[in-house]
Amino acid sequence: MDRTEETDRAALRLRTELVEGLDAAGVLPDPAWRAAFAAVPRHVFVPYFYDVSGLRISGERRREAWLRGVHSDQALVTRRQAGEPVSSSSQPSLMASMLHALEVEDGCRVLEIGTGTGYNAALLAHRLGDAAVTSVDVVPEITAIARARLAAAGYGPRVVTADGALGWPEGAPYDRIIATCRVDRVPPAWLRQSGRAGLIVAPLGHGLVRVEPEGPDRASGRFLGAAYFMPLRRPGPQPPAPSAADASGSAGRPSRLPAVAVGDVDFRFVVSVLEPDLDWRVDAAVAPRSVSVRAADGSSARRFPDGTVTEAGPRRLWSALEEYHADFEEAGRPGPERYGLTVEGEQQWLWLDSPDGPRRSLPGG
Repeated sequence: MDRTEETDRAALRLRTELVEGLDAAGVLPDPAWRAAFAAVPRHVFVPYFYDVSGLRISGERRREAWLRGVHSDQALVTRRQAGEPVSSSSQPSLMASMLHALEVEDGCRVLEIGTGTGYNAALLAHRLGDAAVTSVDVVPEITAIARARLAAAGYGPRVVTADGALGWPEGAPYDRIIATCRVDRVPPAWLRQSGRAGLIVAPLGHGLVRVEPEGPDRASGRFLGAAYFMPLRRPGPQPPAPSAADASGSAGRPSRLPAVAVGDVDFRFVVSVLEPDLDWRVDAAVAPRSVSVRAADGSSARRFPDGTVTEAGPRRLWSALEEYHADFEEAGRPGPERYGLTVEGEQQWLWLDSPDGPRRSLPGG
């Protein structure tokens, strides 16, 4: 038995253990998706990954650690640039939950936004057939590698190099659209390319939302829970962010937002939707903690250990966070599942409990 055969046998055993664990956790209730996870070899799509220290783990040098990592229920960083992670293979249990949330049936045609390693596209192709799946990613190197790995695993869905925010109109309409990357708003092209009775499942902010298109520019649905994904990549160089205004020298005032709120995952979900891409700096060595935050428009704020806060830039960023937190506390500190999203033309808003409930507009409309 050569090394490849040994690897495949070990991978099959570990994949079986992974699927049994996912099944026991209740995230594979549909036998068709259970069969897909049991059949698709994740190790073919993740020949290496990076650990938290940035060390590359592969079958060439650390075979046992690589196989164990690939078949763990963990997200794996698969691509880095300038020392920062830019692409990953999602946590299998989260992938299973998202695929079940699509509620696919035989004959459904699916558009996947964010090809990544190709593993999720292979799961879709196993369940629905190659001809039913189109996967889009903006990076040519990523799509080329994914095509090769899909072919090596015996799958052949359409893999397209294109801007995911624009979907892929040549294959529309689609019965289902699933994104494996974070967006700040539901792109209008996805609604236009959805067929009747379609569904869209996508990470938005730090949550996973499922919306049902109600026309070419209307949709509504609920958040299913928390989810953390890398952002949707767009083509071309990204414009540099404005320099952050220096809030350290401005006049301070008492903060109405406690430092501990910054670590509240449910509150941070709300913030991630209403204030996407905030850059946080928390000094955990200071008690009470010192917190700094800046927004993409250059607005910034700093909360000091004495409970005072300073703000600078084009708008009062900390004041907005205080308003969000007051609403959050008044509503009983709700989790993501109590929130929903409505799209009407260029307007999108986050609502609590029902579309007629308290709501706030998403930026960018």
